[in-house]
Amino acid sequence: MKKVIIIGGGVSGIATAIYLQLNGYDTLVLEKNATLGGACIGWERKGCYIDGCIHWLVGTKPNTDMYRLWEEVGALSPDVEVFRQKEIHTIEFLDGKKLTVWADVEKLREELLAIAPEDKKAIEKFCKLIKRFAKINPPIEKPVDLMNVFELCKIGFTMVGDYYYVNKASKMSCTSYAENFKNPYVRKWLGEQMCAGYNLMSLLYMFAHIMADDGGIPIGGSFAFVERMAKRYLALGGEIRRGAEVERVDVENGVAVGVTMKNGEKMRADWVVASTPIEHTLKQLLDGKYAVKKMDERLNACADYPIYTYTTAVFKVNADMSAQPLSHRIYVNEPIVLDREYADMSYRNYAYDKTVKMPTGCSVMQATLAGDDEMYFWWKDVKARGEYQKTKKEIGEKLLAIYLAKYPHLEGKIEVIDVVTPMTYERYLNGRHGSFQGFVQTYKGKALMQKGEIKGLKNFMLSGQWLLRSGGLPPAVMVGRFTAQRICKRDKKKFKKHE
Repeated sequence: MKKVIIIGGGVSGIATAIYLQLNGYDTLVLEKNATLGGACIGWERKGCYIDGCIHWLVGTKPNTDMYRLWEEVGALSPDVEVFRQKEIHTIEFLDGKKLTVWADVEKLREELLAIAPEDKKAIEKFCKLIKRFAKINPPIEKPVDLMNVFELCKIGFTMVGDYYYVNKASKMSCTSYAENFKNPYVRKWLGEQMCAGYNLMSLLYMFAHIMADDGGIPIGGSFAFVERMAKRYLALGGEIRRGAEVERVDVENGVAVGVTMKNGEKMRADWVVASTPIEHTLKQLLDGKYAVKKMDERLNACADYPIYTYTTAVFKVNADMSAQPLSHRIYVNEPIVLDREYADMSYRNYAYDKTVKMPTGCSVMQATLAGDDEMYFWWKDVKARGEYQKTKKEIGEKLLAIYLAKYPHLEGKIEVIDVVTPMTYERYLNGRHGSFQGFVQTYKGKALMQKGEIKGLKNFMLSGQWLLRSGGLPPAVMVGRFTAQRICKRDKKKFKKHE
């Protein structure tokens, strides 16, 4: 039985390990942190569960291909309750005008027509695009590089109609698309819904799946989601070591033969899989000795391939927040200044999940500023000056003050219990510039599908969300399966996905 070491106990790493166990390999997952999940994680502060990941999840609709994939790895099952949000978020503009982005395309259409009747034609086209994207799903049975000519032709015929819409929307920014609308509120919403440069395809894909009931939120949160995967893996005979940080991949004569741990311990294996952020893998684990052209091009072009990061303040609210919006985006006259001026911030309400740990009568809120590489460098400089903790506290209090200005009745009932910055993500995930996803899908960026191989290095595979154009949990689990399939192919084993 061949031994495989998987570096990284995130969704992709565990998925890789599950499928390899199913195919007769002896696997070991090494996770540097005390908890599994990578970016899909939850933690506790002052008796409150804080969810650090899932805002919506593609594949929560039963009998879809993605749902079946989540079932295979144990993350979802018929007995896992899924919260179906009624609205995606509510936006409050400076003049008090509100716009609710409903999680129902017809309700959204009515909302937009009521606000912007002058944009009737553009609104109708937009809603049709959402419906069209709800039918677009990537092939997840196996990666393109493992398909035979007949499978490729089938995929080509199946997606020939989709390609036009995907290609066109991927080359257009949300900002430029917003110019199709005359109404200032609708234009501002669409232009600023995603981070700067984000392509239209990403926005349409998100809206389409949530509005098709395929973008729900598993009750129990991200922590429980990953623990179900871990339970599935351990039941198959796999092994997990937590608090086990890998220093480097050991290579002999161009072959990966194992790993060296931070504590100096050496472990041998027939295969090594790195399911960690790509820059960490290339520069740290492989000591910068190997090049991957597609990745290097993207790592050296931050403008076209930026990262997505957050500065988030977490509030403990001594009140029932069930009646408040799930997500409330607020614009302010006095921006919060970090690397730039942030004139809007999103407040997310977790009162919908009654199963997670929480003091009686309390709720958790999160206030988020979404940024990119520049936000990371700003926080890095703050930390270098020795002002990190002080600045975190200041930002947390500013975000709290903005919320209290809207909801003064909560004065004395709400407190900041944690602040997460790009430095947190860097420390916890080894992520590039504090990223928790792969490269951002900008309208300038090229499509990406990396095979996981590195030229000149045998018995080694890359895994994780960075290998596909879009980041997030679905790409992570897909790549995990793809990685196992590729290893089986190299070892001339017939891949199986079930026991």
